[in-house]
Amino acid sequence: MCVLRLYAWIASLPVGLPNVSSYSEPGPFNPPGNLRPSQAQARIVSVDLTSSGLPAPRLMPTEGQPTIYVPAYTDFKLHDITDPSDESAQEPLDLNQPPASKRFIAGNRRFLTRRLWGVGNQPPYWHDGRFTTMREAVLAHAGEALESRRAYQSLPRSEQDSLIEFLRSLQALPPGTKSLVVDESFRPKTWPPAPRQTSSSF
Repeated sequence: MCVLRLYAWIASLPVGLPNVSSYSEPGPFNPPGNLRPSQAQARIVSVDLTSSGLPAPRLMPTEGQPTIYVPAYTDFKLHDITDPSDESAQEPLDLNQPPASKRFIAGNRRFLTRRLWGVGNQPPYWHDGRFTTMREAVLAHAGEALESRRAYQSLPRSEQDSLIEFLRSLQALPPGTKSLVVDESFRPKTWPPAPRQTSSSF
């Protein structure tokens, strides 16, 4: 799980509506080698992502704003975040390449940046699940993420802990939850919290 690249990630991915208001499979963006809509023998399955019939809570566009911003914390790109001196970090096959091609059997050190939305209840961590804690995964980052790891290590311990606690808060909500912002017991919570009242008396 690539957690440290939080420093470089945008917090939210824009999803434009109505152009990207539905999901279908097979879809129009399926890469070569995958089933295309024109090749589908059975009917195409489509889901309107803005439908009120889908389970709550839902991310919805606001009036006059046709874009939904999804707080996924990812860029959905491939990155080499491994230590170049660690031979075990290289996978024997590059599944991102066409099967049986030279690049397919050349091995792989580039991994898709997974979304952090839900990372708080999705251990283990790292692309191959080798770590049991987020802190271990953060400190394992190298390659393209080396600068980010060093930035994390340069923080005071309290700020390092705050970042880890923030990541732990990014949890997928259990079925039946009606609010996007909840407390530790998954009850609706007002956010941002109301400012504290200060007393002017001495």
